[in-house]
Amino acid sequence: MVRGSLTLLSGEPGIGKSTLTLQLAQWCASENTPVLYVSGEEGEEQIAGRAHRLGVSNPNIHFFHGKIPEDIIATLQSAPHPIVIIDSVSVLYSESQGGSSGGMAQIRSIAETFMHFAKNTNTAVILIGHVTKDGDLAGPKALEHLVDTVLFLEGDRYQSYRILRAMKNRFGPTDAIGLFEMGEFGLLDLKNPAEGILKTTPQVGSALTIALEGNRPVIMEIEALTHSTKYPYPKRSARGISSQKVELLLATIAKFGRINLDSDDVYVNVSHGLSVGEPAVDLAIVAALLSSDQKKPLDHALFLGEISLTVVVKPVAQLEKRLEEAKKLGFKTIHIPASQSKYQDMKGLSIITHNSLSSLVEWVKSH
Repeated sequence: MVRGSLTLLSGEPGIGKSTLTLQLAQWCASENTPVLYVSGEEGEEQIAGRAHRLGVSNPNIHFFHGKIPEDIIATLQSAPHPIVIIDSVSVLYSESQGGSSGGMAQIRSIAETFMHFAKNTNTAVILIGHVTKDGDLAGPKALEHLVDTVLFLEGDRYQSYRILRAMKNRFGPTDAIGLFEMGEFGLLDLKNPAEGILKTTPQVGSALTIALEGNRPVIMEIEALTHSTKYPYPKRSARGISSQKVELLLATIAKFGRINLDSDDVYVNVSHGLSVGEPAVDLAIVAALLSSDQKKPLDHALFLGEISLTVVVKPVAQLEKRLEEAKKLGFKTIHIPASQSKYQDMKGLSIITHNSLSSLVEWVKSH
């Protein structure tokens, strides 16, 4: 934590923001740094009880229930704490500012109040904000230019994986991410998301890839299900991937791969509630669709490549970094673009190259 900084931590309700900040408070307190955790939604006993369930217990952590910024600052002036966590900014209400609690005027005024307090007292302040499904931060979108750091915690609240991204950082890079798994006792650092995959039996309709999340290569599983339907309008559903991308790839498979899925319901999903948007996963999406249609598992191969509208398999950015990660995690077979065949002799890996979609189709059919 940088002293005198103002940080905004945002994310959808229930994603784990309070859990993350409680665990952060525990870590800071264990370094003999007092932390004040301010909760505007829960009473001191409630938040302390939740902290106890997470194993967060340290005499350097103090809890305070309040919604008025002036009262919070008065408490800090009488009992200074180097780190302050406000959960959450949208429930606070400043009596000196008009408007309703959670309104734009209120949130901006409160953020400015804590920004001046942080700078004047050399205190690190963390504001928690809730994001709606549309990505609006119940105010926080308007706060991004006021704060020093913007962190975003994302994932599916009903799944276990979480990604912490730095959207803005005046004190360091924004391409670093944190990958966590939500467990019974809070968020755990996920060092190897591929752990266990190599020990399982390959499934039909599953393809693996390596996406770059910030500067970190992350193993992701793409799942696909194709099923013939008797209805005139087949369903198309995608979760964690753009539905437009799936539609485009289905069109290329039909025209150039000579596999028509027009009469099939098609479902595509990224496992563990993750999402991915980079074009390097195109080859994995197509491989998963072909695997489901042909009813053939793909072993534990990895697929990397962008598929153009002319069905050429185009190069992948930072391929060497991805291959090194795959090798470190124990993967052996990797499909890459033919234009990057210089990596074909990489020691410890079996590299298969593809110059077009038809090459992948033939490989799956003969596999």
